Amino acid sequence: MSWLLAVVAGCRPSASVEQTLPVANLQTYRTVALRVKSTAFASQGHAMYLETAVINHLQQRCKFDQVGRASGAPADVLLDLNITNVARGGDGWVSNSSQASIDTLLVVSDGLNGELLGTARIRGKSSGMMLNNAPPESEAIEVVAKTVADVLAKSGCSGPRIARAEPTPETPVEPPPVTPGEPSVVPPDESRRAEAEAINEDGKVKLRGADIPGAIAAFQQANALLPDARYQFNVCLALEAQERWADAITACRAARSLHPQPKLVEKIDRRLELLQQHR
Repeated sequence: MSWLLAVVAGCRPSASVEQTLPVANLQTYRTVALRVKSTAFASQGHAMYLETAVINHLQQRCKFDQVGRASGAPADVLLDLNITNVARGGDGWVSNSSQASIDTLLVVSDGLNGELLGTARIRGKSSGMMLNNAPPESEAIEVVAKTVADVLAKSGCSGPRIARAEPTPETPVEPPPVTPGEPSVVPPDESRRAEAEAINEDGKVKLRGADIPGAIAAFQQANALLPDARYQFNVCLALEAQERWADAITACRAARSLHPQPKLVEKIDRRLELLQQHR
C-alpha cells in the first residue's frame, strides 16, 4: 500500500515558469484585457477554455477593478497569452497517455502606451490521472491559468490599487560630453523615425503572436535604422522570451548605453537585476 500512496502523491499537476516578472508595479493598473490565441495545431477549443480559466483566476487572486476579454475598449494592461504547443504522453521514460502538457507564452503590455512590460513562458502539466473522465488537457489548462495569476500576483496585482502617476513629457537626454580627441556622437537621423516606429510596432505584434524570431528581427531592424533605447530594450525582452539570458543581458546593457529617458533607465536596470538570476 505504501508504494501506491507514493505513486499517487507523485501524480500531481505542475507548472514550470521561465520569466522575469515582476516587471512593473501592477498596483497602478486597474483594468485588464486578455487575449488568448493558439499557434498550436487544432487547439482553438483549448484557447477558449484557457481564456475563461485565466479570467476566473485573475478575478479571484487579483484586485483589478475589471478583468475581461479584449474587446477594443481601452484597458490599463493587456495580456496576450499564446498556446504554443499541446502534447500527450509525458516527458519521462514511461509514456502516459493520460498526461498532457500545454506550453504558453505570456506577453504583458501597457494598454495605454503600448509599451512591452515583460514575458513569461509557462508550461502546465496534468497529473497523469484521469479525473471524472475529463481530458487531461483541462487539468493542464487550469494549471496554466493559476500560474498566470500567481505570476501577476508577484507584480502587485493582489495589493490595493494606487494612483498612477501622470505621464510627463519626455525631454531630450543630452549625451555625455565628448573627450578631446574622441570622435563626436552623430545625432540620429529623425527623418527615419516613422519607418523605424512602424517596424518596432510590427515587432510587438509578432511577439504578442508568439513569433519570437520575427520579433527579434524587427526590433533589431528598427534599432539599426534609427538607434533608440526603446527599440533595443524590446530586443532584450524578445531575447528573454526565447530564454537567451546572456544575449538578453547584453541587449539590455546596449539599451542602457543609448541615453534612455529616466523612466526607461529604471525599467532597464530592473530588468537587468532580474535577468542576472538566470545566469
